[in-house]
Amino acid sequence: EVVKEVIVVATMQPAAVREKASAGTKSGSAGAQARAIPAGKRGGHINMVQYADVRQRLIHQSSVLNMNMAPLFNNLVEYNPETAEPSDIRCDLCTSWELAEDGMTYTFHLPDDATWSDGVSVTAKDVVFSLESMVNPDQFPAIKGRSTSTHCNTGLYYDSGMSRAIDPKTVEVVINFPAVGFFPTIANHTCVLIAEHVVVGQGIPQGGKDMDALVTSGPFRFVEFEKEVSVEYVRNPDYFKEGLPYIDSMKHFVMADSGRVIAAFKAGQVLTSNQSLDNLSPIEADQLDKEMDNLTMHWAGPISMLYLLMNTSKAPFDQPEVRRAAQLAMDRDAVIQTISGGRYARGYPLPPGFWYSHDDETYANWPGFRTGADGGKHPDNLAEARALLSKVGMTGPQKLTLTARNCCDYPDAAVLLKQQLEEALGWEITLKIMESGAGFDAYWAGDYQFAVQGGSIFMNDPDAIFARDIRGTTPQWVGGGRGKYYAPPGMEELFDKQVREPDQDKRIALVQEMSMLRTQYTGNPYVYWVDRHHGVEDRIQNFNFTYQGSRWEHIWCDPACN
Repeated sequence: EVVKEVIVVATMQPAAVREKASAGTKSGSAGAQARAIPAGKRGGHINMVQYADVRQRLIHQSSVLNMNMAPLFNNLVEYNPETAEPSDIRCDLCTSWELAEDGMTYTFHLPDDATWSDGVSVTAKDVVFSLESMVNPDQFPAIKGRSTSTHCNTGLYYDSGMSRAIDPKTVEVVINFPAVGFFPTIANHTCVLIAEHVVVGQGIPQGGKDMDALVTSGPFRFVEFEKEVSVEYVRNPDYFKEGLPYIDSMKHFVMADSGRVIAAFKAGQVLTSNQSLDNLSPIEADQLDKEMDNLTMHWAGPISMLYLLMNTSKAPFDQPEVRRAAQLAMDRDAVIQTISGGRYARGYPLPPGFWYSHDDETYANWPGFRTGADGGKHPDNLAEARALLSKVGMTGPQKLTLTARNCCDYPDAAVLLKQQLEEALGWEITLKIMESGAGFDAYWAGDYQFAVQGGSIFMNDPDAIFARDIRGTTPQWVGGGRGKYYAPPGMEELFDKQVREPDQDKRIALVQEMSMLRTQYTGNPYVYWVDRHHGVEDRIQNFNFTYQGSRWEHIWCDPACN
């Protein structure tokens, strides 16, 4: 099937895929979901780790924190959780699709028996509304002013008004140009379909702020949310995928402390985490894997990054020279060794090892990444950093505040970066460690000076890498808060060119030009690229690691879990 082939290799060879998409559609191939259900065992309850509390935002706004709502909703298409192929995409809330000869017009067919939790049928009208709410929420009073996250970046390929309901169970979606990134984007866990009659008809937003108001289509139903403690789900008896889900119920427990996570796994109190974040460092995850014979630790990456987040609307980081100095002065290798035991990769502007990445030789001579004879920071990096600060009058001690959310590796990395910048630049830095949700609120309000933060990419394509610099959440935080976007000068123009460029060699040149801009002017230089892990107790069957999260509809326990 041509369309299926296009989707499977979508994140690997964009230019070649675009040519296939154009040529292959002449056959009128369909991309249907294989509906064969494996023979799983019915029943059981699973407790899971949840790395942070439910985010109080709309579902299209939040990224990894909305994985705890993934079991409640469906996407139009999904990353196939029943295969080890990381870019295999199949129907979720569709039964098949066709792609027209223009390579831009998709027709999706919906199942007859899919319903929302209030009993209303899922229709093409819901698909059209969901796509519209992702790219232009301001046209709907209930969600006006709510921008979407960089994970739900449908607007890279689709403009408002470019979908229509052909009939109640058929929808046509037109994109702006043949783009392999469209399917990985709408398959992302944040880009779920939501009920038009609830948001528009009843004026009720869908998200973490009021989970009791959620009207859902997914394999599980919401039971109870206890703030900063847990979220509970029960099997949806009316799910349109016959025979699914297998397990009866599950509960996700918020655990911010790694010691608690380790103890819960060892005691059998939890069998897995609800996503590839559990607040264990790579060193702790490796050790837990060695100590537990009945646990498998799955690894994948690079699929996210940790970065130094600088507020360009506040002194001194409103000056590009200061931002550049901080990037030159940080010792990425020392942070990587301490945090991950050397597992993580340096925070190059492009993730290592992909078809569009620079080679190692290029980075070996690149200011900020080159090392000295002793393996530490190259003295020229530090000399350039101090010269930049002198240029803007930042001589002598500078009193600054470095913020980190109490999550993931952020506090540990903040301690290390504080020490490095104080030693290299003479700054006097106070650490401010915040509860996860409070930290997010501070970034949106622009109430911080600089911070340690992380992010992830929704596919291994340049579209996902650089969308983080010009759209969604991060450029607003860098700009000083909601609606205050900052992007390196010239980045948007280059991004628009590369996203439409069908020639792979020309696209690589544009992408690598963008990486140079990012190094010179960015407000969030990367410290390291992250390999994510996901620990799964061996009783859980039919698990395949996909960073995009899971609805858990396809897994079962053998022997039984309770």
